[in-house]
Amino acid sequence: MSETDMKDILKLSPDSAVGQAPQTIVIANDSWISRIGSGNALPAENVQFVPVPANASLEPASLHEAELLVLEVDASEFATLSRLEFVRRTYPDLPIIAAVNDPDIRVMRTLLRHGITNVVALPFDNEELASEIYNVGAKMAEAKPVALAPTACVIGSMGRSGATSILVHLADALVRRSKKALRCCILDLDIQAGQSGPYTGIESTRCVLDLLEAQDRLDQDMIRNVAVKARDGIFIIAAPSEILPIEQVDIDQVHRIIQLARAEFDILLIDLPSSWTNWSLSVADRSDRLLLVTEQSLTPLRQTRRHLEMFREVGISSDHVDIIVNRASLSRFARITLNDVAETLNQDVLAAIREDKTELVQAQDEGKLVTEVNRKGVFAKDVAQLANKFSVLLGGETA
Repeated sequence: MSETDMKDILKLSPDSAVGQAPQTIVIANDSWISRIGSGNALPAENVQFVPVPANASLEPASLHEAELLVLEVDASEFATLSRLEFVRRTYPDLPIIAAVNDPDIRVMRTLLRHGITNVVALPFDNEELASEIYNVGAKMAEAKPVALAPTACVIGSMGRSGATSILVHLADALVRRSKKALRCCILDLDIQAGQSGPYTGIESTRCVLDLLEAQDRLDQDMIRNVAVKARDGIFIIAAPSEILPIEQVDIDQVHRIIQLARAEFDILLIDLPSSWTNWSLSVADRSDRLLLVTEQSLTPLRQTRRHLEMFREVGISSDHVDIIVNRASLSRFARITLNDVAETLNQDVLAAIREDKTELVQAQDEGKLVTEVNRKGVFAKDVAQLANKFSVLLGGETA
């Protein structure tokens, strides 16, 4: 990887950032606010501009909703320093960025004495202000205890089982059914055959390989930049386009990637290769749920039973394994019924996904989800039911 490519990955731009900026109030003279240039760098939904003269007092109630304050400060005017001290006393935990015209060493020393280390220049520059807001927001996020997202691995009992198709549509269904904004990440660790990117229509030079090769440089910012937004609430960390030796993946690095992704998103769905290695088995062992995709025919069922036997041997409880039958037939007269599947595997079937073959192939060829072609088809309906059951298993909302 070239130095330029690495710099591009590490650069956290407002356009590519997937984390939210803090709720920010910008208080400055109207002459400064009116001169802010156009552009989409500033997160408009998170930034409120309040025109107030530099020497005017502030109402404490006006800052109740603020997570970050950008405040005009004129070190030559006693009134603005008194206003700054008032804010620090009233809201001691509120981060403050000082907006200063022509800051020099004397001004910076004055601000440091008041505990201010973040400064932007006046007149405001759209890009600089956005960068400072995101930087402070990132530091705030790192300082807070973070609840880690639940994880689920999706595994096909054998190749071409349709596990990835179910995975991306499950992510979509989870986002759709949630009563609150949900950010679901698909981590494609099927590094030799992963298709989550093409199936969702994203084209990106960034992929999980960038994270695997980052070694000690791996951090939250890199996770944000490699994760590509595919749909509202759905982010993809795609598999590489080139085929790599599957055994050369560093197990510790994989777990660092997963840990950082869990801190960044609300749900983490992991696409694993159907061929097992030490690192993929370790990932499966540490996940909250294992979704094992099979079919109603002898060869996939035989392979699924081998998976389950291996899980038992390595200590993975069957209570954490969920069977999904893809391309399912619900007929009582099927050669192998769903009851037969459950009896053969000695495991209940969590969901049966019927096939909309024409619509699914058409959607995948166009980089779309089936729900964007026909939300009322049987495949979409069955995945929606799977999402309801799966959410309950993860301790989420009931349908």
